[in-house]
Amino acid sequence: MGIYRLTRSIILLSLFFLFMIFPSTALSDCIDELDDLVGYTIVDSKTITGWYDDDEKEEGSFNGCSHGRAIRFSDGTRLICAEYGYMYAYRPTAIILAREILFKGKKLYDIKMMVEDEIYDMRR
Repeated sequence: MGIYRLTRSIILLSLFFLFMIFPSTALSDCIDELDDLVGYTIVDSKTITGWYDDDEKEEGSFNGCSHGRAIRFSDGTRLICAEYGYMYAYRPTAIILAREILFKGKKLYDIKMMVEDEIYDMRR
């Protein structure tokens, strides 16, 4: 009975430390990502229905961004990737963020797209 209690205590203590370490690491990563988005406004939430570029296309999934790749959404709109980043998700939700920039008297928008835990630079 004593060895059972000792083993159980060690397992519970190990699990406690595991849960204490990993959530704080994930939270730290999240804070670093969000820190880069200060000044941006969430302008939309959309479902990605596919993508296409010069060489290929795919329906229903998201395989990340390649420079110039068009990302299609369920409302019929699209955004163009301005950078490279790989991930895979089936019909994920994308959060669209924008920040207004004044340049020579013209309003321009810097656009970001967040899919799961990745942030991509985008353009219209």
